[in-house]
Amino acid sequence: MDSSEAVDWLIQNYPVSSIDYGEALALIPHRSWRKDDQLRLARYYFTKLPFASARGYEAFASIMSIHNLILCISENLPINELDKELLLYHAIPTLNKAAKNERDQLLINKLQKN
Repeated sequence: MDSSEAVDWLIQNYPVSSIDYGEALALIPHRSWRKDDQLRLARYYFTKLPFASARGYEAFASIMSIHNLILCISENLPINELDKELLLYHAIPTLNKAAKNERDQLLINKLQKN
């Protein structure tokens, strides 16, 4: 199964409307994904933001660059302030742990100020 087929399979078997969509988040770090498939997965599962724990952010931080991860988070940033606070509470420590350079840290700081 190639990367694109694996994305289709995850979305079909673990849609965000399903109570067990979190299983997809557990599976994501266990294979290699093409860059466009990483973005497709993140954009799909990030429609559920904010996650109730760091697990979802950790799954995506393990497979994609900070730049692309923050891009996908920003595209789905909650409007509600409480939801945004929950997102930042769980996402920022994960992003800081995954940051590799000053550019990554600048992107994280910018996300915090949104």
